[in-house]
Amino acid sequence: MDSTAPLLIFYARNDALGDGLLRIPALRAARTAFPQSRIIYGTLGNSSLTGVLRKHVTSLIDDFRTATPLSAILAELKPRGAQTTVVDFRTGVPGLLVTGLQLIGSGVRYEPNFAGHLLSWRRGARWTLRPEHNAWRYHRLIERLAGRHLPFDHRLDVTQPARALARQLLGTDERRLILLGGNGKRNKFMSDAQVAAIAGNLIDAGYRVLYLVTPGSGPTQQALGAREARLQVIGPDLGLDAEAFGDLLLALGELAAAYVGMEGGLGHLFATVMTPAVVINNGANMERWRPLSNTVEVVTAPGRGSSAKISDTPVEAILEATHRLLDASRRDHALPAR
Repeated sequence: MDSTAPLLIFYARNDALGDGLLRIPALRAARTAFPQSRIIYGTLGNSSLTGVLRKHVTSLIDDFRTATPLSAILAELKPRGAQTTVVDFRTGVPGLLVTGLQLIGSGVRYEPNFAGHLLSWRRGARWTLRPEHNAWRYHRLIERLAGRHLPFDHRLDVTQPARALARQLLGTDERRLILLGGNGKRNKFMSDAQVAAIAGNLIDAGYRVLYLVTPGSGPTQQALGAREARLQVIGPDLGLDAEAFGDLLLALGELAAAYVGMEGGLGHLFATVMTPAVVINNGANMERWRPLSNTVEVVTAPGRGSSAKISDTPVEAILEATHRLLDASRRDHALPAR
């Protein structure tokens, strides 16, 4: 990329899996609107866009600068005399105001993720409220920058090898597939008893249930096998690296009637292939973090804020939401054959 090309810098605090996934529509819109720009993605911490999601953004981002202050990125990369724009995905009005003040007189156009767009209103631009959902907030920043509406696309592509592996794992079993995910950090994991009870109920109802072992605390294959022998479990024992396992999850999501699990990155990943989801939420603002798969049931864990535990959520509430979602899918749409 020409070093004198207009420089477009995206900056974020850090990106867990869900954060990275919700930023992809904005990155696609930016590449569409500014095809000649050199696009840099920077973070104060780490980013899933440089890890498991990197293959999905290689055509969108020219270079990464992770664990790097924004000032250092500008000092290194800002071309003399060329247009430079910073799109700041971080939240927190005080910090955004400080950054904006620091950039005054630098020749950098600054587009911050303010809670309302009034603070970044410019002459000739129509003032609008910021969208509720994070993915649309990021996307709206790019539309404001471009001065026009742009396509919004949150989907991820599934590879043919991953599809072949998914069908190999599922074999000739023709039952509808339900995916369970219960591993997570802090209070965002399910108990062995919860997963076994949910799986047993769904298997009795005629579904095939597959539990996905992902990083974090939560049920193990051995513990689940002791409680519900009919439950199939996949995870690290497949010997796949993070990228290949992510591809497999997408392929399984394409085939699944539903995903049931805690609010977090796994739900957002399945939303990229439009898997219907039952999300167990322990305090996240669902207007901001709702999966983009459109067909979503939310079950709220008991307790308030950080004290709420996914493992305290009644199994009955999770199953009620799951059967309601599955019944609505059968009512409203003809399920394709696997």
